[in-house]
Amino acid sequence: MDIAKYIGLYLLKNNFCYIHGLGQLELKKKPAAYDGQALQAPAFEVTLSPTGSIDDGLANFIATNEQISIAKAANGLREFSANAKTKLHEGEEVIIPSIGKFIEQNGRIGFVTDPHLKYTPPAIPTVKNAPHVAEEKKAQAAPVHTTETKTTAPAARPSVNWGPIVLIGGVIIAIAAIAFFGIQYISNRNNEMSEETVAAPVDTPQQQAVITVDTTVIDTATVAAPASNMQLQNGMLSFKVILRTYKDSVSANKQVKKYTSYGMTVESVLQDSSTYHVVMPVTAPPADTAHILDSLKRTYNPKGVSILP
Repeated sequence: MDIAKYIGLYLLKNNFCYIHGLGQLELKKKPAAYDGQALQAPAFEVTLSPTGSIDDGLANFIATNEQISIAKAANGLREFSANAKTKLHEGEEVIIPSIGKFIEQNGRIGFVTDPHLKYTPPAIPTVKNAPHVAEEKKAQAAPVHTTETKTTAPAARPSVNWGPIVLIGGVIIAIAAIAFFGIQYISNRNNEMSEETVAAPVDTPQQQAVITVDTTVIDTATVAAPASNMQLQNGMLSFKVILRTYKDSVSANKQVKKYTSYGMTVESVLQDSSTYHVVMPVTAPPADTAHILDSLKRTYNPKGVSILP
């Protein structure tokens, strides 16, 4: 039996999968992120944690699909885990089809998500008001009994299903709100662009400002912060964003190496004698500054990020 295939199916079904000896896989949604050039759309990724809730869910899932006993499925799962750890120690990779692969780095087991992973969460089912409709049809079909005084039963008042009405009203309100904020954003953007066009100085040798930067090296990865970090050129604003702040250069340089391993462009900047900032250079339109800061805050530092003064 193909244990790796069942691991992927169980993970997509339950968003988590505990494998004894390897750890717990979790399917998580990664928020949108700004890489300095473009805003990346949200995506799903698989993470591996060494601990998790130990249960027999995966073994039961395999036994049900293979039509075997739970004990036999558990034995097969243990053999897969042992073989996988042996391969990882030998430098090989253990692939989970369409999900990713297990790897070993510096003696620790990790998981790399397949870049082509495509996962769509299941739709939320809607439940129609079937009992109400059945009762209404039964009431309409029941005969009306009259007494000797020839009195007739009062006609039943038709009931109104407010669900579709409320849903349509909500959609209309949402469309109106999107249109309003879209028009307001375009208007503000045009105003900012027109102000930048009017205020832009003529590019002449007499009007060009000379900016000097202190290039004295404090240590291998720390430089002194310039007096002004924001520059506007050709309608694009260049500045540096503070992602993290530390009290010593060792911690700051360690964080710089970590971000650099992710493919990011960062550096350590000395603010004063005991403050070190880990900063990332950003070039973007002025109107997108607030949006970029908010995206970097959610991605790298929930406590908040700021522009290097």
